Amino acid sequence: MELTLHLPTILVVHGMATLISTLLCAYMWARERPNVVLAMLVLAGASTCAGMALHGCRTILPLPLASGVGLGLAILGAGLYWQAVAAFEGRDLSKLKSGAGGVIWLFCWLVPAFQDSVALRGAVLGLLIAPYCLLTARDIWRGRIAEPLPSRTLAVVANAMRGLVWFLVLPLSLLIAPPYAADGGNAHWFALVALINSLLIVLSLISLLILAKERDERRYRLASERDPLTNLANRRTFVMTAQSILAREEGKAALLLFDLDHFKHINDTHGHATGDQVLRAFSRAIEKRMPKSWIFARIGGEEFACLLPRANGAQGLAIAENFRQAIAGMHEGGATHIPITVSIGVSTSSDPSVQLDTLLAEADAALYKAKADGRNCVRLHDPVVMVERASLQLEPFKVAMHGHPVARTRRRGSV
Repeated sequence: MELTLHLPTILVVHGMATLISTLLCAYMWARERPNVVLAMLVLAGASTCAGMALHGCRTILPLPLASGVGLGLAILGAGLYWQAVAAFEGRDLSKLKSGAGGVIWLFCWLVPAFQDSVALRGAVLGLLIAPYCLLTARDIWRGRIAEPLPSRTLAVVANAMRGLVWFLVLPLSLLIAPPYAADGGNAHWFALVALINSLLIVLSLISLLILAKERDERRYRLASERDPLTNLANRRTFVMTAQSILAREEGKAALLLFDLDHFKHINDTHGHATGDQVLRAFSRAIEKRMPKSWIFARIGGEEFACLLPRANGAQGLAIAENFRQAIAGMHEGGATHIPITVSIGVSTSSDPSVQLDTLLAEADAALYKAKADGRNCVRLHDPVVMVERASLQLEPFKVAMHGHPVARTRRRGSV
């Protein structure tokens, strides 16, 4: 049995699917009035539905109205859908570009040869709709760098394939057969093109809705992982990522702990807005000087941490000193010209069993030493030096205890 595609049925199903999609978008837009993307989708769907309704009545309506205005509205719908995607990607809208295809189509109807040739009309229709589809695919593809959403590839493929299908209408109309015959019948290839186009339109719309869902999920995820002031990783993200890096590198890493000097004084003297400005400037200055393989995070008020995979003590000290010098030359606060300095504590490990808490505690001890030594300096955690320093600090207590009666009693008892 020969399988025959019935064009009127395909167009009716396509029209109903477009109408339902348009009504759903209108319902969503009514709940989110400022949403420009939904507004453009409603306009695109309404224009397409009106155009299909007029074109479907071509046997009872004047041809310039049914095919001229009708298909012009369909072309406008493709242009408006492109603008909906442009709005989704945060680009400026262009009424002129979205309506240019429909206007060109209407002007073509002023040419008698165009009115008399079904093949020519089919070729021009394909040439006007295809660029809008490819421009839509291009804009979605361009957004992958700033916003890498998983379903971008699906959306690009759906719109690009739709554009290629419409470009095929040109050679098919001119070389194979016109879309419509003189007796009102249609070419077999045109029914197939209409079916494929209907499926790709549904797929492109679904992929756009999926992209919107993925965007919301990504924003919620980033909000839970990032510090809202500096846009750096927060403490929770730092701990999870650093633990993963330590496990991967078998514990070989260096940890840098930063603390902005006299930050409380800056806040109290110049205000919290200036303090926020200092934090952002410091974050940008450090972040732009480190590769992506390092994890840099704000883990406290004015405290930051950075984990350097496979770095030893000498490397950690050198890198920390470079950071310190870069910050020491900075000034913020506009006219107040506030100098910024930072103290940095460094801890290192080559032990596969090391825990992040241990590295943090050691870096914190080194940071305390940097603060005690006058700030604006770098100190490396060295267990030997730390023990000697602790011993020196306890020496006065030992001298005091030496003359204590209990100490003398114990000494005599031990003899």
